[in-house]
Amino acid sequence: MIFTRFRSLTRRHALPALLAAASLYPAVTLAQGTGANTDSAPSDETRLELSASGTVQAQPDQLTATFFAESRADTAAAAQAQVNSLIGKAISAAAQTPDLTVNAESYFVQHEDADTRQNRRAQWVARQTIRLTAADGKTLLPLVGQLQAENLALTRLDWSVSRKKRAELTRQAETLALQDMQQRAHAAADTLKLKISSLASVSLDDQDMPRPMPMMMARAASADMMAPSAPTGMQDVTATARATVLLTP
Repeated sequence: MIFTRFRSLTRRHALPALLAAASLYPAVTLAQGTGANTDSAPSDETRLELSASGTVQAQPDQLTATFFAESRADTAAAAQAQVNSLIGKAISAAAQTPDLTVNAESYFVQHEDADTRQNRRAQWVARQTIRLTAADGKTLLPLVGQLQAENLALTRLDWSVSRKKRAELTRQAETLALQDMQQRAHAAADTLKLKISSLASVSLDDQDMPRPMPMMMARAASADMMAPSAPTGMQDVTATARATVLLTP
């Protein structure tokens, strides 16, 4: 017997002999019993993977208007000066409107080569985007009409949920998701004739920022053009809960 042979070996030769003998037999990992050092659940437990979601609807509380000013001239300096003047007037007008956030965004200058087929001479083009955000349309929409009349192009109006309100709505959605997950866990346990032992893990995840509701607008044709309207609609805020539930007989 191998066991008897090992006992007859001296201490100096025991370890090499043990290693040589071990290579003749397949490795075995213990997964049962409380003495096994393993992350696996005991044999009398069943792992149940669950996911559930919760959704809360809310009225958007933030309106954003996006404009751009563009100018073409024989020199880059001239094109930039005209764009800077238009953006400066827009920022000054916005500063006189209460509870309004102004963000001057992308700015670029580029040279366009002449195109004889389109009867276009070489010129410089400057362009900058500006974004105005307010808590309601009554504050922002009159200014939108004014800036359109001053040769700024309105590209879109977006209703969205503000960050502060979205954080509150997300917590509500997470609560609904956890409640739904709890109900699903109990229903699954009852169907399987098992009992809920514990939760091995729980994770919460909210979806990306609700997509804004865009309303593409045309550029104003004259100073007499009326300010645009911006009707609102309900938006969804959704959270997802995932969990590993341990079930026992």
